[in-house]
Amino acid sequence: MLLLTGQFVSQMGDRLAMVAFPVLVWRSTGSTLSTGLVFALYTLPYILFGTLAGVFIDRVNKRTVMVAADVVRALLVVVVPLAAAHSMPLVFVLSFAMATAAVFFEPSKLAILPDIVSTGSLMRANSLMATGENLTEILGYALAGLMLAYVSTTTAFRIDSASFLVSAAALVLMRYRAPVMKASVGAAASFWRELREGLAFLRHHRGLLVNTIMIVAAMAGIGASYPLTFFFAIKVLDGGTKAFGAFEAVIAVGYLVGSIAVAVAATRVSKGYAMTLGLVVMGFSLAVVALAGGVWQACIPFAVLGIANSFALISVDTYLQESVPQELRGRVFGVRFTLAQGTYALSVLIGGALAGVFDVRVLFVMAGVLVAVPAIAGLFVRDIREA
Repeated sequence: MLLLTGQFVSQMGDRLAMVAFPVLVWRSTGSTLSTGLVFALYTLPYILFGTLAGVFIDRVNKRTVMVAADVVRALLVVVVPLAAAHSMPLVFVLSFAMATAAVFFEPSKLAILPDIVSTGSLMRANSLMATGENLTEILGYALAGLMLAYVSTTTAFRIDSASFLVSAAALVLMRYRAPVMKASVGAAASFWRELREGLAFLRHHRGLLVNTIMIVAAMAGIGASYPLTFFFAIKVLDGGTKAFGAFEAVIAVGYLVGSIAVAVAATRVSKGYAMTLGLVVMGFSLAVVALAGGVWQACIPFAVLGIANSFALISVDTYLQESVPQELRGRVFGVRFTLAQGTYALSVLIGGALAGVFDVRVLFVMAGVLVAVPAIAGLFVRDIREA
């Protein structure tokens, strides 16, 4: 409950900062390129440092890493308005540094959950975490838009800084006994050896390898669908930004409904079928979007997409936590974060580029196939099907 509460407060602050950052940059520069760069900097550190961060996480107390990351981000974000008044490049540096701290925090959060929750309760715990995060997306962005109409961006960044400190305090208060870790000499040779151990475990564990391929393929399709959704709303349906907002909202509401359903029925949900069929339904939903003739018709498959996404994502997280030994979680999760985030970022760019050349409806079908087909293949892998 302390972890859940701290994360809810921190993520509400993050939503505020995610709106305040582009507002600050846009007001200061008037450049769409500079504004877009802020969003790109949130993804880049995962690609650059995700795998290496995993090795570090396995060497130290995970709670200590999370508390340090929260405190560092609290200090960095409160400095942003001051930096903006003197140097915009410094704002980009701060944004990159904050995202880098998150690279250490997020895998640690996923890895620490099995240490504080019994195996039988992992699915429900992941569902509650997903529900809380989804609520912050629905409520946080809406409140952020309202707040920034009445308060300065400086105040917004101060609130976000305070939210990180609340998260750090919750982590300190959390009852947690760190597992005993093997001694490490700390040399570079040892560091790379440990990294190879994590990669070898991922490569030789048949279920994890197939699951990783499924997720990377799914991230490619989902990443491409993000710009496609925008162009579908604007160009195909002529619904403007209101239609795009409606699509994103129904996906979020669908995810919330699905995560609550998983939390209620956690002990009766098969992880193997939930993650494979969840991805299959996601892919099918993307393909069905292409058949929609209006905004409200498209909202139905988008809502189903959100529900299926919650079943797939929560089951995948639980499967990872149960399959990877405690001493290897940081490395394996770090590699997965790197692959997933890198694929997503690249596919967003590719999806946007292809939308200017090909029919958006056809591209939606292709994205759906990319998500669904590897998951269908996963049903024929016993380690996945019986997870």
